[in-house]
Amino acid sequence: MDNKIMQKWLEAGYVTLPHVLVENYAKLGMDEQELVVVLQLQSFLEKQIYFPSMEDIAKRMTLSTEQAFRVIQALVTKRLIAIKQQEGTAQVLAESYTLEPLWEKLMLLFENMHEEQRVVSQQHVQISLYSQFEQEFGRPLSPMEAEMLSAWIDQDCNNPELIREALKEAVISQKLSFRYIDRILLNWNRQNIKTAEQARAASAAFHEQVGTPNADKTTGIRVKKSENSIPLYDWLDKRKG
Repeated sequence: MDNKIMQKWLEAGYVTLPHVLVENYAKLGMDEQELVVVLQLQSFLEKQIYFPSMEDIAKRMTLSTEQAFRVIQALVTKRLIAIKQQEGTAQVLAESYTLEPLWEKLMLLFENMHEEQRVVSQQHVQISLYSQFEQEFGRPLSPMEAEMLSAWIDQDCNNPELIREALKEAVISQKLSFRYIDRILLNWNRQNIKTAEQARAASAAFHEQVGTPNADKTTGIRVKKSENSIPLYDWLDKRKG
């Protein structure tokens, strides 16, 4: 390509649109014509042409002037674009298109999408946690137990991984009950233990102190009690007094 042509091409600049818009414009109620018109408006605005005529827009597309007007009208009606007045030359008010309503709706959509992803991810974590509890208890959880497990997450704001560690601790201590696990979580909360790493460190320190066996390194949970094992650490006793 000729260098002068290349230079002119580069000087003409580029039109940039967020990938979120390109990927989700249909969720905003836009069709393909409206998307391209928005692209054209962005192009005009970047060239400081703030209020292009319908003829200017139509020339860039396979639309008639009337069709371009209808698309603009639809975008305004959907509150995706707006027409505002701004001070022009010689302090004369001039009309200008603005895409701010579109960006606001797009931001809200983006936030909602992230919130939906967070909720779905949290649901997957809870399902996995329920399954692990049922596996360790060897039976389906009762409605009351399921409600208690949900309360640990939703009301007490316990990290699911912290709850897993409390379950492991109950298995190691051979006192597998929701009451016992609840006391473990309560004690950890009083000690300001918030993460699984902190819980493992606290448990390791306790077991080292009283000589209780460690969790199986393969499963992280299952431990068989030997004939000569000493009494296990009792979180309920720790709570007394």
